[in-house]
Formats: sequence, C-alpha cells, structure tokens
Amino acid sequence: MKNSFFDKKVVIGMVHLLPLPGNAAYRGNKEEIKEKAIADAHTLLEGGVDAIMLENFSDWPQYSTEIPLEAYSVMLNIATEIKSFCTVPFGVNIEMNAYKQEWAMAYAVGADFIRLEAFVDNRAGSFGFIEACSTPLAKIIQDFPSKTLLFTDVHTAETYGCPEVAINELAQNAINHDSSAVIVTENDASKKITPEDVKSMRDVVGDFPIIVGAGVKPENVLDYLEYADAVIVGRGFKTGDKVDLDLVTNFMKVVRTKYN
Repeated sequence: MKNSFFDKKVVIGMVHLLPLPGNAAYRGNKEEIKEKAIADAHTLLEGGVDAIMLENFSDWPQYSTEIPLEAYSVMLNIATEIKSFCTVPFGVNIEMNAYKQEWAMAYAVGADFIRLEAFVDNRAGSFGFIEACSTPLAKIIQDFPSKTLLFTDVHTAETYGCPEVAINELAQNAINHDSSAVIVTENDASKKITPEDVKSMRDVVGDFPIIVGAGVKPENVLDYLEYADAVIVGRGFKTGDKVDLDLVTNFMKVVRTKYN
C-alpha cells in the first residue's frame, strides 16, 4: 500500500553539507557549515519543494558504513535545527549506507525518512565496500521503532554491484524486505536512468513508490514523473555551493503546472 507521502508527485530538495569535521576535506569551518545548511533549507522551503533531505554530500573521500563521531554530532545538531522549522517532510542520508547512524539520527530528531544506498544489494566504490543492510536494520527498527520511511537505492550512483543484479529484480527484493520506496539512479559515469527504465520498473512493481535519484532537470522531469512518484534534486538546484531560489522556483513551476 502506497504511503500518504506519495499522495502527489513529490520533489525532494537536497541540503548538501560542506565537508564535516573528521573528513580530509574539512576546513575548520563548523559554523559556516551550519549557517549554509540552514540557509539552503530555508531557500528550498521558499521555493516550494515537497520534502527536504540532509546529506553529508561534500565529504571526500567518502566513508563506508559510518562517519566519525565528530561529524555525526555536527550533522545531528544541524538536523535538529532544520527539523524544528521544516514545514515539509524531512529526511537524512549519511553516505555511504551508514544505516545505524541514519536510523539513530532519524529516531532522535523525528525524521520522516532515511535513504539507504545498499539495502538489498552489495555495492563497491572508491570508498570501499558496502553490504546490503536490510537484515540488520530490521532488528534495529524492531528495537527502536518509529514511523520513519525507508527510501532504498538499487544500483546507487558511483558504485558497482557485487554481483551485479538487474534493477527490477532488486526493486522486487526491496519491496519484500519492507522498503517504503525504491530509488533508482545507476552509475553516474557509465549508465544514466532513462524514463523508459523507470517505465520498465513500474511494470514490475505496480503502484509501489519509485523515486528517481539523479539526472532530473526542468526539461525532462515530466518525462520521469509520468512513471515515477518522486524525484530527488541536489546539484540541479545549486549555483556554486548554494541553493538558488530561482532554480528551485522554476523547477517547481514546471512540475506543478502538470501535477498540482
């Protein structure tokens, strides 16, 4: 049964954090990280997005499974503040696949959803290896229950399958493991998800929610939303490091012209 989150076509805007403490790219600018994140969240809200997701996007190199405690603490502080004024559903994503920390953060702040890069498939990338987490996460959820939704990737970006399994098969596996929605992205460098790919998945999963995780622009968003329930927009809403109100507003106008 489709969650009420998807009662209409949903645009999820990203708040991309600057490099966090503990990461090699961190610049000793803790206050700037928070100020920028809060400003970006307000801009997304002003632009009319349907949901907001906070992510440690700029940490490089990326982590596998968890981030340092000092980074987690800063991110938790920011998540708490954004959740306090956020008027739309709010979610968190800690790259890559830090499912224990994501559930703990969501549990602490009352987040509406989390994103999991490796839920039913094992992935490898420049950061190392991430293992499918649906089984251990199920126990955590049993011990610390909440209504937080699980948005789960298949073939998440910048990774390769170990082994590679077809996206539609993985989507069905995710449904069987209590996913709330499937995110389809594929590898940024070598494979782009097309509207036809999303249609193929729709034919397999029926009315189960599908989210397109990357590559969505004003000129193609309606093609994707013909078959998808939601899209995630991060870099497409930014000029430089900051969320650009005009880009958000124009994008939302395209979507709402067809989907009120």
